[in-house]
Amino acid sequence: MRKILTVAVAFCLLFSLFCGVLTLSAEQLGIVSISSGTLNVRAGAGTGFAVIGSLQKNDTVTVRGSQKNGNDLWYEIEKGALRGFASAAYITLQTAYSPDADFESYLDAQGFPESYRAGLRALHAAYPNWVFAARHIVPSFGDALNAEARVGKNLVASSARTSWKSMDEGAYNWDTKQYVAFDSGGWVTAQREVVAYYMDPRNFLDDTGIFQFESLSFSASHTPDGVRQIFSGTFMSGMEEMFMQEARKAGVSVLHLASRARQEQGANGNALGRGYVLDGVTYYNFFNIGAYKTADKSAIENGAAYARARGWDTPQKAIAGGAAQIGRGYINMEQNTLYLQKFDVVDGGNGYYNHQYMSNVTAAKSESNNMKKAYAECAGALQGALIFHIPVYTGMPDTACAAPQSQNGNNDNTLVGLSVAGYSLTPTFYRYTTDYTLSVPEGVTAVTVAADKSDGGASVSGAGVIPLAGGETTVSVQVTAPSGLVRTYTLHIYGGSSAGGGVPSVGSSVYTVADCITGIAPGITADTLLAGLTAQNGTVRLVTANGAAVTGNVATGQVLQLLSGDTVHAAFPIVIYGDVSGDGAVTSKDLLLAQKHILGITVLSGSYLKAADSGKDGNLTSSDLLRTQKQILGITSPIL
Repeated sequence: MRKILTVAVAFCLLFSLFCGVLTLSAEQLGIVSISSGTLNVRAGAGTGFAVIGSLQKNDTVTVRGSQKNGNDLWYEIEKGALRGFASAAYITLQTAYSPDADFESYLDAQGFPESYRAGLRALHAAYPNWVFAARHIVPSFGDALNAEARVGKNLVASSARTSWKSMDEGAYNWDTKQYVAFDSGGWVTAQREVVAYYMDPRNFLDDTGIFQFESLSFSASHTPDGVRQIFSGTFMSGMEEMFMQEARKAGVSVLHLASRARQEQGANGNALGRGYVLDGVTYYNFFNIGAYKTADKSAIENGAAYARARGWDTPQKAIAGGAAQIGRGYINMEQNTLYLQKFDVVDGGNGYYNHQYMSNVTAAKSESNNMKKAYAECAGALQGALIFHIPVYTGMPDTACAAPQSQNGNNDNTLVGLSVAGYSLTPTFYRYTTDYTLSVPEGVTAVTVAADKSDGGASVSGAGVIPLAGGETTVSVQVTAPSGLVRTYTLHIYGGSSAGGGVPSVGSSVYTVADCITGIAPGITADTLLAGLTAQNGTVRLVTANGAAVTGNVATGQVLQLLSGDTVHAAFPIVIYGDVSGDGAVTSKDLLLAQKHILGITVLSGSYLKAADSGKDGNLTSSDLLRTQKQILGITSPIL
């Protein structure tokens, strides 16, 4: 019988070699076991396939299957959005997942979407005592990403590859050809796709990234050995007991405090960790609290001033004060994970997005690496009942947000010029404005669109000779940056080749008709507005931004359409000065929206931004808020 089994196994192995496929019984976790450098991930099973990404030492991957290429075995792996093949020689398989009805019921009860479950199942197989709690986030993923991707909010180091650096408005100085630094050391704005990747929890459901979701309250299971692992090779080696003592007092995870200090100080420490002298007294600030750059002081100087104001003139006082502040200011404000300290997407009494401990977009992931290493040094710690609070958003993409671009090309997908020969665009061209309109006379059968790219390495499509069929012709000009990032400029061309009795037009002796319609008082009805307009060779109608007919009051954001028969010939946005919200009235709500734009909390655009600019000078300032406030109080008449 033993000989028969041996022959059968050998036959199966030979068959798998011949067919090139060796199927696993179930998905498994694999640990990258390279000694140094990175492990390439390829599009297929073999070195002849393109490299599509890389893995680091001790990375955890989900192994979906395996395939032979000659005598070499390759694993089909998945890590977040990265999916491909890696050499099996450098991946150590862990425990396979077996169907677990109780765990599946638990995932249902927690409300984890299906896109989370592959990673959670693999983790459960390897660490059955771990507890995964879904933290349901109130803002949608799209809203949270819009807020976190604002210029200056999330940063990358100046040494990061250029494809990770934003060139959005305010992030790049086109005159000096330099990225705008928002923190000492040249930290610049992260590209939106980079922020999306690090915000998507599904990219980190492995046994290292998961630690950015671990509860950060004090745990008696943590030992000085774990802290010693974090501090190994750093100037803080020997401070383990001091950190343990102050963590216990503050009710904060000592591994969190240690990894936070390591993240902030690095191995050699900055002047705040080693001691900064002010007026003959040495002050310490291991966590860089208050260390941010201002116009007249460096981050180090501000961090030292912060420490002096609190009397942190010994390492112990600095550790105690920092631990207490992290506990009081973050963990007790519902920001009880590394992820929530990086991305403030919960309201613990201080709103959203602005109470964030670190600006480095990769910080939570980096600190999770330190946490994992510390646990690995504590015998049996990884098999304990660790608790992880994993964010779940509404409106998430079907699959995890893709890993940032691996190539080093920049993100310049802007134009320096966009024009239509013989015609003027509305509004005037600006590299960050992507939507334009123009009208051409009847009988014009084609126009020539010219697009001048900003970067010589970018590519442009969609320009050239554009045929017109009458009515509205939409032209999409796409600019692809050297990094592969795409921006689309859209032209709405009205009019053209239709035959008829003249070009449609609209005018008014009551309102101002230009690129938009202004001079409208709050509270007038659609019928009143239409009665004050005169259409030639066409008709007009008032619709919402979604195209529905307006029957009630006129409001900012609605559109007056000029029609030739059933075809829209031109469109004119409605602007009521002061009506920023688009409800047709001018109230304190409009003041608040305008104020949030000025403060950079939210962004107004198009008709709504124009409506907030009551001074009509193209700049939204506090003077515009004052004019609108006087209008609300009845001190002045409506602004027309």
